[in-house]
Amino acid sequence: MNDHKPNMLAPALIGGAVAGVLSGIPFLNCLCCLWIIGGAVLASYLLAKDSPVSLTSGDGAIVGALAGISAAVVDSLIGIPLHGLNAAVMRRMMERLSEFADEMPSGWENWLDRTGGGISVVMFLMGLFISAAVFAVLGALGGIIGMSLFGKKKARGADIAPQNPSDRQP
Repeated sequence: MNDHKPNMLAPALIGGAVAGVLSGIPFLNCLCCLWIIGGAVLASYLLAKDSPVSLTSGDGAIVGALAGISAAVVDSLIGIPLHGLNAAVMRRMMERLSEFADEMPSGWENWLDRTGGGISVVMFLMGLFISAAVFAVLGALGGIIGMSLFGKKKARGADIAPQNPSDRQP
């Protein structure tokens, strides 16, 4: 049995960085879940490409989860400078929605003003924790998909030796 464990850190960081950047950019983040799964598939591909042995779906789940966690960190860091833009878009959306929401209590569209509009450390960390948990699950799913596509190595005829002499074909 081969105990060769592949290095998962570099593929996970690359796949997570790509997914985090794409999911952190406004208007591209509409496909956030797809970007996370795609980043994990990319991480699985990079892991399988450099591995001399066939990898399991468990390896894909691990590298995908790591890619998801790194994507959450990158997404959160990209979100800091874009917070003002996102808040302005949300404010316009709430104003527009208030025109069609006659049944809502008065002043509900101003909830953004009551929050202070800034970024608190607690809210940032809570958002990062929730994103990391969700992205890790989506990344594990993408890693499993990636390993089913890229993880199996083709066996060469010279590499396969029969275990028993009776297994040899005449």
